[in-house]
Amino acid sequence: MENTITKLVKVGELDFPPRKVWLKTYGCQMNYHDSERIVSHLSNLNFTLTTDQTEADLMIFNTCAVRDLANQKFYSALGETKKIIKDHQIDPETGFKKDVIIAAGGCIAQTEGKDLVKKYKQLDFAFGTDVIDNIGEMVYRAYAGDKKFAVTSWDKSENYSIETKITPGTPMAFVNIIKGCDKFCSYCIVPFTRGREKSRRLAEVVTDVKRLVEYSGIQEVMLLGQNVNSFGKDNNESLAMLIHELDQISGLQRLRYTTSHPYDVTDELVEAHRTAKKLANHLHLPVQSGSDTVLQRMLREYTIEHYLTLLAKMRKANPEIIITTDIIAGFPNETEEEHQATLDLLDKAQFDFIYGYTYSPRKGTKATRINDVLTDDIRLRRLKDIQDKQSVIQAALRGQMIGKTYRILVEDKKISKGVMKWGGRTSCHRLVHFEGDIPDKDYQWHWIEAEITSVTALSTQGKFIRDLGKTPT
Repeated sequence: MENTITKLVKVGELDFPPRKVWLKTYGCQMNYHDSERIVSHLSNLNFTLTTDQTEADLMIFNTCAVRDLANQKFYSALGETKKIIKDHQIDPETGFKKDVIIAAGGCIAQTEGKDLVKKYKQLDFAFGTDVIDNIGEMVYRAYAGDKKFAVTSWDKSENYSIETKITPGTPMAFVNIIKGCDKFCSYCIVPFTRGREKSRRLAEVVTDVKRLVEYSGIQEVMLLGQNVNSFGKDNNESLAMLIHELDQISGLQRLRYTTSHPYDVTDELVEAHRTAKKLANHLHLPVQSGSDTVLQRMLREYTIEHYLTLLAKMRKANPEIIITTDIIAGFPNETEEEHQATLDLLDKAQFDFIYGYTYSPRKGTKATRINDVLTDDIRLRRLKDIQDKQSVIQAALRGQMIGKTYRILVEDKKISKGVMKWGGRTSCHRLVHFEGDIPDKDYQWHWIEAEITSVTALSTQGKFIRDLGKTPT
């Protein structure tokens, strides 16, 4: 590969002039991490990121198959690409712009890639979740004239080794430490879209994070995995061991991890929440239902008693920790008594926030074989019950923040009721908005201290105390 005076990049037999890539990401943080990797790899082919679809030479959809809503948003947006490109140079064979390449990647493409490229004329190729790092080769194929292909193979190697790619300029990094899932919960498609569990080596992750901190200025790291608590189990390593190693890295300010499975939370991990100084005061621990019988049908491997015991252990280890969760409303044949058990759990667990969803069937999962009698109306009503009850709990919990001072990493700004406000997250992952002390000062990616002045169930307002700068000591 070489750069020429005309800013062409030569790869193999092709010259790549400067081009624009537009990328839309759906779903979880793992997908956003994958998108960062895609953009990083495409920079080697002379692509830069654009947020304007109309100027894009390459459009990529990074899809999610976990929730039906994300599916529908993708299909709708893919259909709209026909309108976006119709006014450009037309290929008489396909009826679309000649030099715009459109690709679909991620979870939907993993399971439906071949069907997608057949069904949608404007779609040039599809690629699955395990070939993200081969995106450059696939784009090369497309520009070489090889269209209408799908690559959905699995990585057959025993070792899982990558180097984290990040978006330049941000002090936060997603670091994938384990991929896949071995749980096969009856409602979940992840094992089919992400494969079986495979961990990176602990030493590699530590070296990776040290490099990000030293050379890229990363100060906050989010460790990622479909079941992050299973990290290292085949290598006689563990998430707790990794946390303690990362806690020693000079310059790293904050450490988070997601997503956890309650069955795999060990006493060793609980202890890490007591001793690791940089580990955030936040744990996302999906419970999915408050009913033991529903959990059995979900194949979740734990009881509510076990789950509540975990919360008690975590809160004893770190009294400042807050717990968030996922809940599915209306799992197949869920009774009113089982639904009530979930409402009762909200009182017992005192979650700071919940991500609530109605059950949506995913093709190939065991739950789709259940002869379900519930209607969408019942599911929506039950979800509203859950959200209404949680809102009251949430407002009360956040009311305890008033008058307290928090250290915040500032992420962005927005205008609220005519006033410019900055926003950032506390260690406990609560989003706080505040006005800066200097009107025109840029606080993005600064660490600041703010005193909480008012809260609602969904918003938190603070008063600026002091600016700690971009690299607090």
